[in-house]
Amino acid sequence: MIVSDEALMDTAEVAKYLKMHAKTIVSMVERGELKAYKVGRHWRYRKSDIDAFLEERQSIPKTDKQQKDLAQNETDKS
Repeated sequence: MIVSDEALMDTAEVAKYLKMHAKTIVSMVERGELKAYKVGRHWRYRKSDIDAFLEERQSIPKTDKQQKDLAQNETDKS
C-alpha cells in the first residue's frame, strides 16, 4: 500500500489546474488516461500524478532542420 503525505485534489481542482471541463477529467480517468483514486463516490488525484501526466504529453519543439526535413518528405510523397 502506498501512503503519502501529499494532499489529494478533487475533480474540480484538477479541471481548474488543467483548464479542462470536469466531465473531461472523469472521462479520461474512466479510459485509463489519468491516474485517480476512488474515495466513496468521488475521484481524488495526487498532484504528482497530474504533473507526470503532463510531462508524458509534453511536446518538444522541432528544430528548423527537422521542420525542413518533414516538409521535404511531404513534398517527396506527392
